[in-house]
Amino acid sequence: MKKSISKSIMNRVLAINEMLPTVLKSDEIPFTYAGGTWPYSVQLEAPIVVQNQFVYIKEDKVDNYSYGFEKRYNVNDEWSLEQLKYDLRIIKIAFNAIIKNN
Repeated sequence: MKKSISKSIMNRVLAINEMLPTVLKSDEIPFTYAGGTWPYSVQLEAPIVVQNQFVYIKEDKVDNYSYGFEKRYNVNDEWSLEQLKYDLRIIKIAFNAIIKNN
């Protein structure tokens, strides 16, 4: 059975896309520890795109310390859906920290 994108995921994507221009203009680089001991940069090249059951995140990989998002998430795949939720949470927290500091 095909699932559609849930309202909570769409709201999170819209919130991140609204924050993206402010984050891109900032002098700071958003980062996350994501359960590790080293910080990883969280830099997006473009707004997150939702098409049918797929969500696309284009990450700007400047160095080896980029977080490493999947390029495409399928909400019909349970593992991919859980990973999408986790990754969106990480992006939103990192972006909120940048906006709060500016």
